[in-house]
Amino acid sequence: LAQAKAFSKAFVAKDTEKIVSFYTADASIFPNRTKIMQGAEAIRKYWSFRPNIANLEHQLLPEKIEIVGNTAYDYGYYKGKTQREGKKASSWQGKYVVVWKKVKGVWKMHLDIWNSVKQ
Repeated sequence: LAQAKAFSKAFVAKDTEKIVSFYTADASIFPNRTKIMQGAEAIRKYWSFRPNIANLEHQLLPEKIEIVGNTAYDYGYYKGKTQREGKKASSWQGKYVVVWKKVKGVWKMHLDIWNSVKQ
């Protein structure tokens, strides 16, 4: 839960390097409507934010977290709000599944998939 809250904080701050640090070295992400992206460089490229878009809010709302040894899974919903320069703020939401691995005592995302749902 702490890692999820810290991820949301880094998202709002547009802190790409902090976001990359939440993933394992060989992590894969499965963004909505794109191919699977694997490894730190691909994840860094995906989470490079556009300067003309402000991230106003981001929140993960877990429905279930299951821990088995050094692996865990977590699924639920996410929601947020962004604003393009000169435009009204836009809200969005979706669902996610994350497979976590404990690396040197820290939970890191290993597989991260999400997609939007209608509001």
